[in-house]
Amino acid sequence: MSLARYRSALLAALVGSAAACHAAADRLARVDAAGVLRWCDDASEVALLGVNYYTPFALDYRALGERGLDRKEVIRRDVAHFRRLGLTALRLHCFDREFSTKKGAFVENDHVDLLDFLISEAASNGLYTVLTPIAAWGGAPWTSATNGFACAVTMRELTSRPDLRGAQVRFEEEFARHVNRYTGRRYADDPAILGFELVNEPAYPEDTTGEQIAAYANALLDGLRASGTKKPVFYSATWNRHYEAVPLLRTDGVSGVCYATGLQAGQALEGLQLARVQASTLAPRPCLRKMAKMVYEFDAADVPGAYMYPAMAQLFRSEGVQWATQFQYDALPLADVNLSYRTHYLNLAYTPAKALSFAIAAEVFRRTPRGAPFTPAYAGMSFPPFRVDAAGNLSEMATESDLLYTATTRTRAPAPERLRRVWGCGASDVAASTGNGCYFLDRVAHGLWRLQLYPSVFPCADPYTGLDGKKVLVCAEAPRLTVRLPDLGAAFAAWRTADGTRMARATDGTVQLAPGDYVLSAAPAPDAAAWRAARAADLPPYFAPPPDAPATGPRWPPTLAERAAAKRKLFPAPSRWNFLDVASFLRANADGARCRGAKDAWGAPAYRLEARDFKTREALFVQTRTDGPLFAAAFPEAGPGATLVLRGRGALGRAERVELVFRLESGEAWGKNVTLPDYWCEQRIPFAELDYYAHFDGAPRRTPDMRPDFRRATVVSLCIGKWLDPERAGQAHAIEISHVGVED
Repeated sequence: MSLARYRSALLAALVGSAAACHAAADRLARVDAAGVLRWCDDASEVALLGVNYYTPFALDYRALGERGLDRKEVIRRDVAHFRRLGLTALRLHCFDREFSTKKGAFVENDHVDLLDFLISEAASNGLYTVLTPIAAWGGAPWTSATNGFACAVTMRELTSRPDLRGAQVRFEEEFARHVNRYTGRRYADDPAILGFELVNEPAYPEDTTGEQIAAYANALLDGLRASGTKKPVFYSATWNRHYEAVPLLRTDGVSGVCYATGLQAGQALEGLQLARVQASTLAPRPCLRKMAKMVYEFDAADVPGAYMYPAMAQLFRSEGVQWATQFQYDALPLADVNLSYRTHYLNLAYTPAKALSFAIAAEVFRRTPRGAPFTPAYAGMSFPPFRVDAAGNLSEMATESDLLYTATTRTRAPAPERLRRVWGCGASDVAASTGNGCYFLDRVAHGLWRLQLYPSVFPCADPYTGLDGKKVLVCAEAPRLTVRLPDLGAAFAAWRTADGTRMARATDGTVQLAPGDYVLSAAPAPDAAAWRAARAADLPPYFAPPPDAPATGPRWPPTLAERAAAKRKLFPAPSRWNFLDVASFLRANADGARCRGAKDAWGAPAYRLEARDFKTREALFVQTRTDGPLFAAAFPEAGPGATLVLRGRGALGRAERVELVFRLESGEAWGKNVTLPDYWCEQRIPFAELDYYAHFDGAPRRTPDMRPDFRRATVVSLCIGKWLDPERAGQAHAIEISHVGVED
């Protein structure tokens, strides 16, 4: 054994059972004949999860400059947070217009310098990068002096005009040939760059054929390959029409997307959203069978909860996805206002529980075999060692060595004496904090732990509205932390890592500490060897935002009651599931009807469907799919005594008849004709009393053994019509509905 390897082994022994040492991103990958992405050195399968991140470009670049901040220092701190969360993937669609010419030449400038620095910094922290050379954000408000090839044209023109193709092909080649000034390696060869995605979200003219799509993609591929790169290359299969081109592609793989909750809701989404995790655009289909799969963007957009990401990670692995990157992580100095892409919000300091949920998702992605089964769920999932509880806003991972959780959990550590790490928000049987920031406890050796404690935060505005101003404030308080780890004991001491200052001595396992980086020691004073081991532990440096100045209006810091009220506002307690998404119904295709928003007697949003008469149309209806962006899904599982609940009224001062129908994916139609009185009330209909509507188009003939599985509902429909009230066919009609749900 060489001296260097001996020293490395000795250091590993000192570090003991601390979290697995991170390795620099320096392994090459390939795609085998079966379409599986494998590491070249040992043929094991790749499974990497991380984020999209855009400090080198566009809005983030400009905003950081306006604040006079050192962009490289921002990158360094954010990458440290990526490593803190255990992420291994970074995807960048590069804003080509900021470093290209009209003819497609690659321009060396500050954007490229920052891109080089980011790739290098990510690599040294164990993160691999996928680069997308062309984003073609030609209509964006940030103008570049380079007058890039995509500046004056649309994406549809770029993909279809032959006279514009040459510049793109040239840019792909020169991009891959570029030598990173921090690594000395070409993008084409750098092992830290796992691969390339040719173009971000290509769009085409309406009459574009699959052959034309493939010809465009293959031309860009030839440009990239002209650099000599042998790296895996992906092409976007984001939308259904792209699949017809897949058999003609010469790329190694395809890239897809998953936005389980849609985009741009304009507000935090209330209620349980877990059932909306259904499928990505890379759901299994024959044409994708031998293609490597990467989800280039995904998110549970507009959801402040901390329970969606592990479920999405398990979904992706079931679909054979080997790379998945969330869109988009907020740079630390911009995260308090959620400046970028405001339908998304993820940052370790400002969305602590959600970020910890993402760390758990990274573990799910690493540990779940490719092709493992996935079953959508409404309220929770259990796939040991992981568990998701939507109502409790909880994601967790519990093994003998690791306990990670996003909220107070009753799950007990299986073997507290064997724990290597405890990462949490809230409380468990081995650790608890009175603050709501993340705490990371990592074992260095017996009786010696590192603690990185992040500040508490106070949500002061809905972060998903798109409005300016602060969304989250950082508290100055020093929370009380209770640690009950067998090797530490109840009287451990806390020392500041940076300078060795003793900060506190625990009483019955409890200390009060300001946010920071600490060494916890069972010994009254760690010896020199222990200090060396603690400081050499394979952990990222600690970075946290400073506390906000005291507010001039409300009391600061906020009281516990004020924090609880803010939490209830952003994380409302789940009520009975409401299948009627009013906003989506108003956007749905109402056949011959007029529809608008209203309010029910309790102030909740309602949907109003009205008709002048039934003379010209016998039926007026509105319907939407439960497996699309509205509900995304399977009906909650109902017990034997489950009841359908319909809240509504006749809206013209008289009772109205309405037909409520659920269509199942099998084509079955089950429903009930209900009379709504002229006042707001709730109608309760036992599931057993729903009728079978054999007259609906496509409904199969009912058989004696047919039992409806309402978890497979795909369409909900509300109808009013002449057949329901023939005597008043010539009169105006209107109903208002605010709730369609189920209760046991």
